[in-house]
This record gives sequence, structure tokens and C-alpha cells, in this order.
Amino acid sequence: MNIWVEYFRYEDSRKNTWAQMRENVKWNPPESDKILKRFCQSREDANRFAKSMEEQGYHTSIKTDGVR
Repeated sequence: MNIWVEYFRYEDSRKNTWAQMRENVKWNPPESDKILKRFCQSREDANRFAKSMEEQGYHTSIKTDGVR
């Protein structure tokens, strides 16, 4: 079973002013050439890597290709 993390830089395009509510976020899927992948040895490694990338401002998702 292969485990990998897909991640890309998330651009926050909401406008925020002090006198108004924030806009709701609209999902814009990223372009396929901007999605980066990193393969991991275990689910724990993938979780650790995904968390560190989220702290750096990336959107992450952990994917697998088999059932365990």
C-alpha cells in the first residue's frame, strides 16, 4: 500500500475590514501543476509531514491506493 501527501499553497482571497463580516470562503480547485506530492513510509510519517506543511500555509490531503 502506498501512502502519499498531496499539498499546495492556499491563497486566501477574502477581504476583511474591521467594520464588516468576513466573506465566506469559496473553493477554487488548484491547477494540477501546482499540486506537489510526497510519498511516505507510514501513516504516522504522513500525518507528521502534513501537519508541518499546514503550519507553513499549505493545504494538505493524505491519500492511499490500497485497503489495509
